[in-house]
Amino acid sequence: MFRLITTGWLFVILSVGSANAAAPSETDEQQRTALSAIVANILNENPSVASAQARLKAAQARAEGAGLWRYNPEIEYERENTDVRTETVGVSQTIEWLSKPAARGRAADSRAESAALELASVRQRVIASILSGLVLVDQRRDALQLTSTRKQAMSRFVELSEKLSREGDISPSEVQAARVASAQASMAEQFAVAELSRAEQELAELTGTKSMAWPRFGRALPEPLSIEEVDVDRLPAVLAARFVRDAAEQEVKVAQWERVPDPSIGVRWGDEGGSDLFGFSVSIPIPVLNTGRSEVAATRAEAVSAAAELQSAQHSATALLRETARRYEALRTSQVLWQKDGEDALAQQTDLLERRLRGGDIGAVEYLVQLQQIYDAQNSSIELQGQAWTAWFQLLEAAGVVEKWIGMEQ
Repeated sequence: MFRLITTGWLFVILSVGSANAAAPSETDEQQRTALSAIVANILNENPSVASAQARLKAAQARAEGAGLWRYNPEIEYERENTDVRTETVGVSQTIEWLSKPAARGRAADSRAESAALELASVRQRVIASILSGLVLVDQRRDALQLTSTRKQAMSRFVELSEKLSREGDISPSEVQAARVASAQASMAEQFAVAELSRAEQELAELTGTKSMAWPRFGRALPEPLSIEEVDVDRLPAVLAARFVRDAAEQEVKVAQWERVPDPSIGVRWGDEGGSDLFGFSVSIPIPVLNTGRSEVAATRAEAVSAAAELQSAQHSATALLRETARRYEALRTSQVLWQKDGEDALAQQTDLLERRLRGGDIGAVEYLVQLQQIYDAQNSSIELQGQAWTAWFQLLEAAGVVEKWIGMEQ
């Protein structure tokens, strides 16, 4: 009788678990639209994005002023009362060689382009982090629901085993095994609650909101990206490094032109003892105390560093793209195989366990051990699902198409 009743409980447990796994709906265009709206609202308040936007505005403002002359005209008034009264007014202007503001402007423009691409990289990284956080919360909720189902089932199992023990159908050791299993289920549920709370806290810190109406993610994963079609040199991080290198090369020319002295021209006119006074002056600095060689050497070294950083960015982007593509394909393959064969194998294991219970081949302890294995398999399925979705978002970020996939491309 004990074995027949426990078989019924096993059927209920596995039925709930299977329904649980099939609950999330497939991710489609409608879900992407919902994700796009959520992420767009979060980005508007995200401090990392706001900081990158401020840096871009600063770079653009510098670019606007970099091509202007650095020197403004100077006006001078002089009055002297001696035996002869002298009063003059003069105007002077330091004239920059035209190549100087042009070189500064080109360097500043490159810096502004780099800042714009850095903003794009930050947006991609933040969006991928948000989506991964949403997946983690979704995953932790499924895990909590599974552990809650297990706890409820184990509680009823303990009540049943105690009843059967009083009737003499099972031994006290089997009742004790049921109680231990129930206690383990309770601890697992509390651990799942803590894990969900931590995931929600991390998501709240990232998004700046405590909303609980987060979207769910389905079981069907997107097809892998063809990384051969991704132009690494067009990725925002690589382009940003390229513009930094271009700016550094332009700053070498700026430093070279800065060694050329800028002449100052002035005129003055006035009155001296009743006679008209007119004067003209020209002055040129003599680059003796500071020739500017150290500045040229420094900018050349910075240009070499920027070129090396560009190569590093290219290599890092290529390696990251390949690694994330491999990881996603591996996880997706595992998930597809589990859906194809693993779930069926689990159902077969359930049937086998039921037949062995009916035939008296196993007792309560062995039954509980195998039941735990079933729960472990279901929990692994939930973990695999979450890891696969996270790997997908990391792949989208590495390929620079997160905003395009979610429908937010600017």
